[in-house]
Amino acid sequence: MLVYFADLAHDYFKVNQYTPTGIGYITAYSKNKLGDKVDFRLFKSVNKLLDAYENEKPDLVGFSNYTWNAGLSKFAGEFMKKDNPSLPIIMGGPNIRIDKEGIEEFLRITNYVDTYCMFAGEHSVYEIINFLLKQPKNMRTSANLKSHVTNGCYSISNDQLIGNSNYTRPEDLDEIPSPFLTGLMDPFLKDGYYPIVETNRGCPFSCTFCVWGISALNKVLKFSMQRVKEELNYVAKSSFKSSAIVLGDANFGILPRDVQIAEHVRKLYDETKSFSSLKMYWAKISKPHMIDIGKVLGHLTHTYIAFQSLDDKVLENIKRKNIRLSDLLDLIEKLKGYTYGAQTDILVGLPGETYQSHLNSLEKVLSLGITQIFGGEIQMLPGADMDTKESRKKFGLKTKYRFFEGGYGVYRDKFVYELQEGIRQTNAMSEEEMLKLRALRAFFYASVTLGEHLPLVHYLKKRNISFTKVCEELVNEGKKNSFLKKSVNWLIEQASGEWYESPEKLDESIKKDDKGKRLLEEETFVRLNTGLFAKILMDQKQYDAYYVVFNKVLSKFFSKKDMVVVSEILNLCRERNYFIRYKNGDNNRSLSLKLLPETIDALIETGFVTSNSKDKKSNSIQMSVDPVVAQKMEEFIDNHPKMALLDLTQVLMLYSGKFLMKPINSTKEYQKLPNLAPDKAKDKNWDKSIENWLIS
Repeated sequence: MLVYFADLAHDYFKVNQYTPTGIGYITAYSKNKLGDKVDFRLFKSVNKLLDAYENEKPDLVGFSNYTWNAGLSKFAGEFMKKDNPSLPIIMGGPNIRIDKEGIEEFLRITNYVDTYCMFAGEHSVYEIINFLLKQPKNMRTSANLKSHVTNGCYSISNDQLIGNSNYTRPEDLDEIPSPFLTGLMDPFLKDGYYPIVETNRGCPFSCTFCVWGISALNKVLKFSMQRVKEELNYVAKSSFKSSAIVLGDANFGILPRDVQIAEHVRKLYDETKSFSSLKMYWAKISKPHMIDIGKVLGHLTHTYIAFQSLDDKVLENIKRKNIRLSDLLDLIEKLKGYTYGAQTDILVGLPGETYQSHLNSLEKVLSLGITQIFGGEIQMLPGADMDTKESRKKFGLKTKYRFFEGGYGVYRDKFVYELQEGIRQTNAMSEEEMLKLRALRAFFYASVTLGEHLPLVHYLKKRNISFTKVCEELVNEGKKNSFLKKSVNWLIEQASGEWYESPEKLDESIKKDDKGKRLLEEETFVRLNTGLFAKILMDQKQYDAYYVVFNKVLSKFFSKKDMVVVSEILNLCRERNYFIRYKNGDNNRSLSLKLLPETIDALIETGFVTSNSKDKKSNSIQMSVDPVVAQKMEEFIDNHPKMALLDLTQVLMLYSGKFLMKPINSTKEYQKLPNLAPDKAKDKNWDKSIENWLIS
């Protein structure tokens, strides 16, 4: 019996570049039970899947269902069903409502799927395979599978929904063989996918916007420590090197034993240097052992704090009151100086959040010293508590649809795309206010997350001046400036035009004027927040105007006397932009910047420089850019004489502020961090390695 399992990902952009560990677990479990009776083949690429299908017809096909690959699965599934209507196709994954009404609606719309397996699929999928295996080959059909009741699965047979939710979750996770230790993930590791290793399953929290915290999954189960260590050993010491190891836990650090896992990761790094970072979701609590984890891992990770909002009412609405903000704040404070710093998400459109409360959350996060601040409009996830008629009505949640970022491409001459349902209006926030926030956040993102104006941001914080107010004024004044207004207006037009009333309206738009082709060839789809800054960087007149407008805005908050120092700090931000300097013919990777003594003192006060960075004789500071980053930036500019918006947008995301000059010997933290960049002389795949290093 031949079985194909697919966890598909688009290959035009880097979305979901991770090992398909989920279908790996399902395969390993069934393979252990059935041995050589079944030939399993796993896929991430839709082209490889369809090529294999045409070469050798399977007896069963299974798809993983996520927001980022639903369109791809539909394309492949319908292709196979058209070729062979009797082919049994199953599906599993979180991208579905979990009530019977929602399941039935999904199966009727997604009619190429015969059976849907709810929640973890190891037991259910094994039962399905075993059932088909016992049938004569001519009875291994779609109709036969749909009429068979499998625990934890649903089908539509004779126009009726059949099945049950008698989902059986493996209590001993070690009964599921490792997809890494059995070699199932080797082809994907070889192709450069980041390895996802699970140490536990389940989430004790019940956040309404998330599917992790549904009741069926709230009990936390553990893989054995021996198993976890063996998997980590395998991915770290394998010949298929990856720049990052990913922990797939919902809350790493929630268990005291996670300290031991962190210690093992650190030991592997010290021994092998085969990876440069550990990516994970930190637990939403603060315990002494979590501090120990941060100290052990150090530069291998960021402290990721899932705030989403810092408004008490909003947190109550999304059922996060059992996650105490004080705990998260305590965690940030105690980990300062150990990890690479903290990251967080602040989302737009959460129930009960107002325009002002969102700005307040951004300000509070800044006050904590967090400068890696991400997030956007809240996505409506099927199966989450927020995606119910009750929640939609209670909070006035109005949604629209847009392309899933990076989730599209052309496969067999057909444009295939993913869509995202996002909240565009609530009882507390209008769509107009959301658009206003989009423009404001673009300036905020460029200044803070990309780091263009961090010295200024810290100075404003010391003076108790709201940076979000500054960003509001930047939008207002930017609209008036003859050079800058075209980019600000571009952002607003793009932000308002990217949403459609329904999936059908979006599809209609795609079919007009070869829009799919233009999205790929004319670079009309970019990350808008980053895209605004990219457009400014690409046009010297706009970049100059940007700083003129910024200085004008700041003059509204400071006296003429104080503006002398403020303007110097603003100019420092401009001077340290290595991208602009190199583009204009200056390839000096370091510079000496003469400043007023008061300005240097202000920069010392903000922590941007230390007293030993100051040249007392000349009142100057020395700044430099990382030579590896500089080299890659130079190569990019040299290879792109006609600067492309999409390319530059992606590079800005990739480098995320690393192209900015930093003071030499500015902070103790930077002094103690080792150089983790790949060595060109030793690394045969240096180009790929440096890209991965920059991403990490």
